[in-house]
Order: sequence, then C-alpha cells, then structure tokens
Amino acid sequence: MSPATLLFKPDKKGIFNKSPIYTVLLFSKILAHCTKFVSEAMQNRADVKLTDEYIDRFWRINFEETKTSLYVTGRELLKASETYVFMSNHESWMDIPAVFGAVPSSLRMVAKLGLMKIPIFGRALNSGGFIFVDRKNRARAIRQLEIAKERLNDGISIWIAPEGTRSRKKEIGSFKKGGFYLASQLQRPIVPVYIEGAFEVMPPDSPYVYPNRAITVHFCEPIETVGYGKDNLDELVLKVRNAIIQKKIAVEKLGDTHDAQISGRHT
Repeated sequence: MSPATLLFKPDKKGIFNKSPIYTVLLFSKILAHCTKFVSEAMQNRADVKLTDEYIDRFWRINFEETKTSLYVTGRELLKASETYVFMSNHESWMDIPAVFGAVPSSLRMVAKLGLMKIPIFGRALNSGGFIFVDRKNRARAIRQLEIAKERLNDGISIWIAPEGTRSRKKEIGSFKKGGFYLASQLQRPIVPVYIEGAFEVMPPDSPYVYPNRAITVHFCEPIETVGYGKDNLDELVLKVRNAIIQKKIAVEKLGDTHDAQISGRHT
C-alpha cells in the first residue's frame, strides 16, 4: 500500500471526547455556506468554477469543525486528463466531504432524492449540478442518469455510493447497478474507493461527533468498463465490490493506521 498523504489538518484539537456541540456548530456553518451559494446561484453565477470553490470550502468546513484530519492513498493512480466514476463504501455523513477533499478534480455526486428535500442544503446541491436519483421512479431515475452523462462529458467526474444508503454495521453491502450501467455506456473507468475512519468520526444516526481522529480515502486501481454491458454487468459489479473489500481487508491487517498517521508514522 502506498504511503498516506496528509491533505488537511485542523488548526486546533477538539476539547471534548465526543459532543453534540460539534454537530450543531458544523451544520450551522454548512447552512450559512449553502445559503450563500444559493444566493449566488439565483444570480446565475453558479458555474463550474464557482461551484468547485464552494465545494472546496464545504469539505474543509466539515473537517475543521469536527477536528478531523484527512489522508489519502493511491492518488497517483488517477490521471489529470481523465474523468472517472468513483464508487465507494458509505458509512457516515463524513464520507461526502472526505471524497470531495480527496479527489483532485471537479466532482459531483449522485445522491438519493431525500437530500434534495433538506431546506437550503438540497437547493444548493441542485444548483451546484449534483444528480438526484429517485429510486422509486424508474423513468425519473433514468433521466437523472442522463444528466450524469452530461457531467462526465463536460469533464466532471461523478461519485456514487453503490450501496444506496449508509451501512449501519460497517460492512459493505450489495451494490445497485445504475452507476455501473452509466459507466459502461460511456466507457468511463470506475475507481473503487475505500473510505476508512468516517464511521468513527460521525456514526450514522448519532448526534455525536468524535473529534481528533483521522479519515483516510484509499483509491484503488481504476477498472476499465469497455466490453461491459447488460449481459455481463454483474461481472463488473463484482469486480468493483471485490476491489473495495480487498482494500478494506488490507487496511485492517495493517491495524489502526490513523494512530500511526497522526503521530507521523505513515503506513
């Protein structure tokens, strides 16, 4: 495994071992940030460049307010001239800012429709070019994936959590096929991603943030989608899922990499 590279370290350490105070401060700042972006969007200023700037600030707010460090491995596997479909495990809210911080290019995510219904935040995501999929309405889901194609053709990579929802048991569940079909249609490489440590910072369904920890985003070797279609899409799904699982196993064998990273002993 390649050495972990530090991308972000908060200015100060958190003063509590766990507290809902961090959560309140975090989402207050996110709300203010999204409100400002929505105002820009209403004035037709939300182009790709401006949106990227707001996304960059968004992920930094999350890591600063939760007092979390961000590391990455495998970034050298990504080509600057290529657009990808990133696919990762999903265990925590912090997966979202972690991936946006780790991917070194323009990125938008495919998200479930429920996020769009969150006041201000949902409108900001929609204005920023994010793609919402209604899994209960197949026709609408297909139209939304067509929008994802446009993003990729415009040089913007896409992030999908193929499990469809956050895992409550830290296990990698079954994958939905929509994103794989999209990638195979456009013949864009899929980058399997294993996100390590997000569950420990902000567990799902919990009001607490656990500060002074680290999240590491592990990029795997991109997987080509040329030659995959409806008849053999299951093979592609299995290949990507296995890559994420194998990375998870490799990381767990190394032990608690976060303690090593924080003390400067990169694994």
